[in-house]
Amino acid sequence: MTGFPFGISFDGFIPVRDAVALAQQAESLGARSFWIAEHLGFREAIVTSTAIALGTKHAMVFPTALSPYLRHPMPTAMALSSLAELVPGRCGVAVGVGNPMFLRESGLAVEKPVKAIRDYVEALRGLISGEATQLEGLTFALKGARISFVPEQLPPVYLAPMGPQMLKLSGAIADGLVLSAGLSLDFIRHSIGIAAEGATAGGKNPADIRKTAYVYFIVGGEGAEQRLKIRQKLAFLFRNENLRENIKASGLPIDHEAIIAAVAERNMDRALELVPEEAAEAFAIVGSVAECKKQVQRYLDAGLDEIILSLVGTPADKARSLSVLGEI
Repeated sequence: MTGFPFGISFDGFIPVRDAVALAQQAESLGARSFWIAEHLGFREAIVTSTAIALGTKHAMVFPTALSPYLRHPMPTAMALSSLAELVPGRCGVAVGVGNPMFLRESGLAVEKPVKAIRDYVEALRGLISGEATQLEGLTFALKGARISFVPEQLPPVYLAPMGPQMLKLSGAIADGLVLSAGLSLDFIRHSIGIAAEGATAGGKNPADIRKTAYVYFIVGGEGAEQRLKIRQKLAFLFRNENLRENIKASGLPIDHEAIIAAVAERNMDRALELVPEEAAEAFAIVGSVAECKKQVQRYLDAGLDEIILSLVGTPADKARSLSVLGEI
């Protein structure tokens, strides 16, 4: 069993059966939570969350980050309430804007995101509580809608914030926040500080907000190959326009706009070329067991309550990374 609080993220890139098997292995090693991403065009988050919940025994399961621009709150609340009824006390949800580029490809535009998220969280909380909900949201309208059953434990609602206004909103209205993968340690500290400001302004104790973050993670193996696999993940991640300030603050020579353009054209080789070698260590946990142990402690010292490991590489890489968790 590992000595630090960790969860595992799933990006929808592997078959659902494989995700369940990986979750079972991770839970046996002490994983406290599983976070299942809603990447458009890949495996659906709530279906995968349900499979993982049924295949495991104790860990929390979070579909993330469900977007108000994509999902109406009523069917979303129905699905969450059903999952909470199925595995009492073991599910939550993270709400977020979603990737603007992929939303545009589906004919959806991101407008007034802070209001959209605030409205959506209010609607979800009302619906899963069984209340008749009246709300003219930015992306929906509820005119007395209600759900006829209430799970014995309501799912906690997290936000997946990117910019400062969304970070402040996380502190003000959410039970917790889950930060993006690919953030530097300094930017994680900065983000947690902004969320704390939002909590204080909203009359809440910042310590009551649970703070988590996705972190790319690969242990062991050959160093150059490790860094290449991290850079491949970063090349895809950095398609997100909302990571601009994090990338800029790193001081690394990264042409963010060029990466966005390359990914839009599905030219992943070009995107990879634009991510320098130094980015692997700046934005991920990578290296030997001893090196990764030190890096894990740095992330906890930055203010995280739990590190959500995004396992990188082949199935063999992931199995190796999991196998050494007890030494970290």
